This record gives sequence, C-alpha cells and structure tokens, in this order.
Amino acid sequence: MKHGFRLFLIVPLLVLLTSCGYQVPLEDSTIVFILGIDLDEDNNLIFYESHPVFNKDAKSKTETFQVKAETIRDSRKYFDAETAGEVSGAKIQILLLGKRVVEHEDWFPILDTMYRNSNFSINTRVVVVDGDVKEVINYEPESHAQLVQYMKNVIDKNYKRTRTEKGTLQQLHSSFYEKGKTPAISLVKKEEKLKVTGTVLLNDRGKYVDSLDLPESTLLLFIKHPKKHPISFTSITIPVEEKGGIFHKNDLSLVINDVKTKIKTTYDVDRFKFDLNINMSVTILENLLTAEMKTDEKKLQKKIEERLKSQYENLFKEIQSHHVDPIGLGVYARAYQYDHYKKVEDNWGEAFSKADIDVSVEVKITGMGAINK
Repeated sequence: MKHGFRLFLIVPLLVLLTSCGYQVPLEDSTIVFILGIDLDEDNNLIFYESHPVFNKDAKSKTETFQVKAETIRDSRKYFDAETAGEVSGAKIQILLLGKRVVEHEDWFPILDTMYRNSNFSINTRVVVVDGDVKEVINYEPESHAQLVQYMKNVIDKNYKRTRTEKGTLQQLHSSFYEKGKTPAISLVKKEEKLKVTGTVLLNDRGKYVDSLDLPESTLLLFIKHPKKHPISFTSITIPVEEKGGIFHKNDLSLVINDVKTKIKTTYDVDRFKFDLNINMSVTILENLLTAEMKTDEKKLQKKIEERLKSQYENLFKEIQSHHVDPIGLGVYARAYQYDHYKKVEDNWGEAFSKADIDVSVEVKITGMGAINK
C-alpha cells in the first residue's frame, strides 16, 4: 500500500519535470555547429554560423550566414532575423578565429559569453584560419560530408599524428590564465582544399606572434604531450660530407615508437636554466643515405641525434625570440624554483626569453625495416 502511494506521488512529479522548459521542435531549430569570428578591412567584427539543414527536400545539407555585430551575443538577434529556426549555440563543435582577429591584443574577452553561458560547450575546438573565415565556412568537401564532421576529422587526425594542437575552449581558457604558459592553437588554410598547416603561437595577451609548420609542431608536441602510439616523422635531412649522387637525397623517414622527456629546472646567474633530455626509440622506414650510412647503425644513430638536437635548438631559439612559452616550462619553474619564479611570474615571457635551454637527444634504433641492405 505504501509502495503504491509513493508511486502515485512520484509519477506526476516526473511528468512535470520532463515537460518543464521551453521545448523547440527540431524542424523549428537552427542548431549551429560552426561559429566563425573575423574582422573586415575596417576592423569591424563579422560573425559567421553554419548549421545543418534537416529538410529532406533541401538542395544543400548546410546553410551559412554572416552578420556584422558588436559581440557574439549581439550577433544572435541578427542570425535569428535571417534563419528560419530559432538559433541555438549549444552544439557548436568548432570555433573559427580569423588570423586578423588574433593579430590584435586582448581579443579573448569577446568569447566571454561562451564561458559564462552554460549552453555553450567547453569542448568546442578552437581553430585559427590563415585567410578569410568566409572561405573556410563556405567550403564544401569533395566527399560531400558535412563541413563540421570533415573539419573535426582533419584536426583530430593531425592531432593524433602529433602535427598540431587540438585545443578546446577549456584548454584555451586555461592557457590564458596560466601565467607559466602561453596559448597554442591549430592553424588551417583553405587553398584548393582545406588543410591543417601547423600551430599558431600567441603571447600572454593573445596576440599572434608566429606559426610553426607541421615538422616544427611535431617537435613541440613531442615535449608537450605524452605520445601513446607510433608517429611517422618523415624527411629528416642528414648533412653528410660525401655526396651520394642525384638519387641519394640524404633523407630519412622514421617512425617514432616512444618518446620520453625529462626536464630539470635550475636557477643561476639571474636566469632560469632548463635541461631537457629527450629519449626516443625509432624504426627506419626509408633511408636515402649513402651505402656506408645505411650499414653503420651507430654512426646513423649519432647523425639522427645531432640533427634532432639542431632542430630543437632552432625551435627554442625561435620561440624565445617571441617571448612565448607554449610548452609551459614556466610551470616547471614555479614547481622547482618558486621563489625566483614569483618575482617574474607577471612577465614570464621576458624571463623565459633569457633562460638557458640545453637540449640533449638520445635515439635508439629498434628496427631498420623489413629488409636491411
């Protein structure tokens, strides 16, 4: 009897809960999957949105709109005025930022509503566009897949292969408010096709300072993120004295099977010092070196170590010249040299630019391929 009485009370409550709220039919909704932000030639903010079309009779699977507005929230009323359904940003998968936007300082506050409004997803991928956002958001993949799915696949694939970041709104927020680290965002460009071209580096004010190409991005991400699967690392040119002719290009293609990085942080003579030991095991997939270099494994291993060390030294020289720290070595400085770090935490980029960074690379060749000649 008591059980039946409880059930009598609970069922009406459940009915009320499930019926609460403003329910909009799917066919009357405009569910935004991609939001784009760019600047025109007069530095006016231009907003773009792309959403799927659920009408089976529609000629196109997606619709795109652009409006001029002051803020993201302000743009919604203009989108509502143009679209057939009620605009919802709860399912935004990708945020496109025009390069012209990030070339200015202090653009980050325009994203305020995306963090303040719980309807927005903090897992939205953030991507910088090298060129006009309009060209990217209107791109139609040859595979006829929806653009949002195509872009997600392209970005995720390149992140998995350690070629670029897969930054989300949440990670971007953390980078801006972490004093010992500066933001890094994936970079795409529309040419004949849409492709990932590398990683954008921003300073602590969010201003674009430089971009890394795919090989440089790979070197950076080897240190920044733990690697859980083999990575193809192609076209390492090994400088040698002996010329092997037109068919010996002095290039190697490797699979990086495992990477472990140890970082030691010290402070001496008014500057920080970071000792990075990068240990990796590799398999040779392609060897276009001379006959001697193909057979002398120890010599080849030494050449690979020297070449990677040189590439890392050039990478850190470039990063330091822009006073940015996309790896987050400032976090190590705070952890192990707290008293010295506290004195410079509000200007970490400047302190990092003066730091001594010593990189050592240890390579172990675990395989020379199926055939060893």
